[in-house]
Formats: sequence, C-alpha cells, structure tokens
Amino acid sequence: MPNYLKQILHTQLFSVLNIIFGFATLFILIKYMPVIAYGEYVLIQGFIAFGGLVLSQNIYAYSRLHIPGAEVHTQYGYLKTVITIIFAGYFSLLIISKIFHLDQTIFNFFEIDNSISYLVLIMLGFELVNLEFMRFFIALKKIYLKNYAQFFQKAFILAGASILLTLNLLTLENFLYLFIAGQLLVFGSFVNAVDRKRLLQSPFLSDVIRKGYLVAIPLLPIGLMSIALNYTDTLMIAKFIDKIQVAQYGFASQIIVIAMMMIGSSIVLTLFPYATEAHNKNDIELRTEFFLKMFKFGSLLALIFYFLMTINAHWMLSLVDLENYSDVPYYLSVLAIFPFFQLLYSVSSHHLQLINFLKVQVYYALFVMLENLILNYFFIQTYGVIGAAYASLISYITLFILYAVTSLRYDNYLYRQLVTLVINKTNMVSLLLISISLFIIHYFKMYENTSSVLLWNIAIIMTLYILWINHKNKKEVK
Repeated sequence: MPNYLKQILHTQLFSVLNIIFGFATLFILIKYMPVIAYGEYVLIQGFIAFGGLVLSQNIYAYSRLHIPGAEVHTQYGYLKTVITIIFAGYFSLLIISKIFHLDQTIFNFFEIDNSISYLVLIMLGFELVNLEFMRFFIALKKIYLKNYAQFFQKAFILAGASILLTLNLLTLENFLYLFIAGQLLVFGSFVNAVDRKRLLQSPFLSDVIRKGYLVAIPLLPIGLMSIALNYTDTLMIAKFIDKIQVAQYGFASQIIVIAMMMIGSSIVLTLFPYATEAHNKNDIELRTEFFLKMFKFGSLLALIFYFLMTINAHWMLSLVDLENYSDVPYYLSVLAIFPFFQLLYSVSSHHLQLINFLKVQVYYALFVMLENLILNYFFIQTYGVIGAAYASLISYITLFILYAVTSLRYDNYLYRQLVTLVINKTNMVSLLLISISLFIIHYFKMYENTSSVLLWNIAIIMTLYILWINHKNKKEVK
C-alpha cells in the first residue's frame, strides 16, 4: 500500500474518532449549557479564527512552496523562524490590545461579557503555535503526529466537559479554561515529538521574512476570504437577529466545520506535499495524479456526507430532544453541501498556488468577500437565518467556479484527466439516483419517518454498491 494511502486511511480513522468525541462534547454544550452562552462560544470561535489568520503562517504560506521535500534541517529552520515571527506579532497584538482596549471594544460590540477576553487571547496564542507545529509535521509527511495530538485533545476536552457537567460547573468561562488545558496538552505532545536540540540549533531563514512578506501580505485577502465565508453569516446573525439563532446556526455550522476538517482538509493536507514534490521534480503527470486523487477521494466523501446528513439529520436530532435547536435540520439541508464545494475550491486553490498563479486569487478573494458580505446583509434581513445559509452557499459556488475554471484553463493535462474521471456512466447514474432520491424524500417529507429513512439509506447504498461493482468489473475486463 502506498505511503500516501496509509496516511489518508490513518487520518480518516482518527478523523472519525475525533468526530465522535467532538459531537459528544458538542452535545453536552448544546444540551446543558445555556443557549445564549453557547451562542457566545460560537462568536468566540470566529474571533480565534480571524486572529489566527492575521498572525499565523497563512501570511507566509506562499513562500513555503519549496519546503515540502526539502532537507529536514530546512524544515526545522523554517519552523523556528515562523514561530519567532508569530510570537513577536502575538505579543505586539497583546500590547496594542491593552493600550487601546480592542478586546473589550469587540466584546462590547457583540454584547459578550468582556471579563473573559483574556481567556480568548490565551486561546489565540496556543492556537497559533500549535498550528505551526501541525504544518511542520504535515510537511515532513508525519501527519499521524497531528492526528494523535488532536485525538488526545478531543478526548481530554470530552472527559473534562463531562466532569464539569457532573459537578454542575459547566459555564462558558470554565469550558474556556478546559479548552486552554486541551491546547496545552497538544502543545506538550508536539514539543515532545520534535527534535528540540535540532530546532534550537537551526538557523533563522531570512527568506521567510524577506520574501515571505513581499509575496504573502498582498495575498492576505485570500486567507481573510476563508474566514469571511465561515463566520460573516454568524456575526451578522448575532447583530441583526439574536444569540439564540446564533447558537442554532452555530450548532449546524459546527457539524459542517467538522465534516470539512475530516473530508477536505485532511485529504488535501495529506496529498499536497506529494504533489509539491512531484512539481519540484517537474513530473507533471505524477503531480496531476495526486490532484486527481484529492478530487476523487474528497468529492466522494463530501457527497456521501451530504446524502447521509440531509436524510438523517431530522430523526437523529429528534432522539436527543433539543428543544432550543429545532431549526438545525432545516439549516443543515443547505449547509451540508458546503464540504463538497469547499473541497473543490481547496483543490483548485492548492493547484493554482503550486503553478504560481497567485495574483489572480487576490482579485477573486476580494470579489467573493464583497459578494458574501452584501448577500448576507440583504438575505438575513429578508429571509432570516436560512438566508445566511443561502448567501454563503452562493459564495462557495462562485468561489469554486472562479478557481476551477482558472485552474483548468492553465493546465490542459489536468483538465483532460479530470473530464475523463468525472464524465462516465457510473458517476452520472449515481448522481442522478441520489438527486432523485433526495427530491422525493424532501418533497414528501419522508425524513420525518424513521422507517422510510432507513429503507432509503439501504436502497441507495445497495444501488451505489452495485454500480461500483459494475464499474470495477468493466475496468478489469479492459
């Protein structure tokens, strides 16, 4: 079995375990934490994501194209340099924040208790450092270390949340303390796994600073766009509606974010270093093969997730009796397709990054951010919370079209291979069957009947299996 396939299977296995622990923790929060407190937690996650983007290695990511496949000492030098830069930026942010009271101003704007702002800043610091270690191990093709660390973090937080619940101490502030302890656990595992002596002795790489700033700062809108697509809707719901709706929409969005991490991020992050290596060796055929694998594995998992989630969300949530979250299945009926378009965008974006088409991405990012902001503003005020879901979906589709068309336009070989992969009878029939099935289930509201849902799941899975066997037999005959 190829090494990259072992890494994908390892990542998917731990992703499933992380999802189980993540959902268990999520259930404790939405079931037993006051709904407004959970809504505030959703907003805090948005603040962390934005701060992490502005200060993290996303700014320097585009100077890292030559790093995967480089000598190990170069990897260590890169890690040391970037973490030093991030620490400098982080502590500068702390000083500025305290002088001008930025943290309290932001919390007051969204009507959140600003007494916990210091906890959010601590969370941000650990998030920045842990993110760099994760990228370091991924570049070294040791993604399994990231998987182990995240697994222990999820298990620790679930156990801690259960203890807080048992002791009747499950408040937002206590959960943030628990989250920080989980981050500290991850940090300790990364420090233990890295060669600390080698890290300290590695030289600083001036190119990261000199070239990284020149190349990457103008590309900051690309990173901001990703944050905007995930959190603009939530922040606008908080401002124009209320935190109870933020909690409901945030619950649905959290399910989607977990799916994105499992499907899109894990597959792309696992395979991209191999594609980069092939690119650096000028092996275009091998590079294309890895991008096709990203597309094939990721889109298949994303479509399966969409199918299962839209059919099963209603009765699964009814089992746990969440009276304050009754609208979640409705929101999921739209949000569940997000991982599919996010995967397609991510693959196209990484491809453009590799062939050095960066400037055009800045214009796309600015356009999609503006589109997303305008659509959310009008859709939320016109259609309510579901308007936010449709606004973000339209933005994701726009993003995918722009990136995919540009990516394929400048790589004819990838385009021909992708067309051959997608346009075949098995894929077309499978998508048609799924589309018809979803239409029938939603038109007749069959998702409210557990028996009907079970029968449809079995029937369609069997149909897809038969089609897959038929497709496999045809390939063997050829």
